[in-house]
Amino acid sequence: MTDGPFRNAKLSSRWKRYGEDLVSDAASPKERIAQACHSMLDDFDIKAFSSILSSLRRYVQHPQMDLDPTAPVETIFDNNPRSFLTDSLQKHIAANLRDQLSPEVALHRALGSTVREWIGITRNRMDEECIVARDNRDMSREEYKKGIERNGVTFAGINPGDLCDALTKGNRQAFKSELRKKAGVDEGPDE
Repeated sequence: MTDGPFRNAKLSSRWKRYGEDLVSDAASPKERIAQACHSMLDDFDIKAFSSILSSLRRYVQHPQMDLDPTAPVETIFDNNPRSFLTDSLQKHIAANLRDQLSPEVALHRALGSTVREWIGITRNRMDEECIVARDNRDMSREEYKKGIERNGVTFAGINPGDLCDALTKGNRQAFKSELRKKAGVDEGPDE
């Protein structure tokens, strides 16, 4: 991949494709959302994360009569690999348990909070990539304005529930079907 505004960035090919979609009028908002979600799922070990979620779900569905439910939850995190998402999930579930929520409700809300935080951080990261691309002259001023605006629209359009579902199922390919190429001459962007 040699074209696009992120061609010189240290990003995966999926994120570079997302950069191309940001400045291209051929990509629809729906396609940009699918590409962003697909790229986000590629950024970490989804199998390890879904394994932690499975362990947490087993615990919250059959909780022991623990006086402090945070201890068994902490043990689950301690026995698994760390990542940004696991750290965020642990932080949110611990806060929810300290607020006296049931373990099941605490996990559900923590997953939603984690995904919303992840979306926000990733949006900011892509805004920064647009700034760097503009400064490096990989993106014109017009493309920069278009890229920043479309990046904001894209991340505002992401349904956190869809990402939660993909994480819960461990489905790295959850958004791949929405990335199909337009085949017909009459097919254009959905805008």
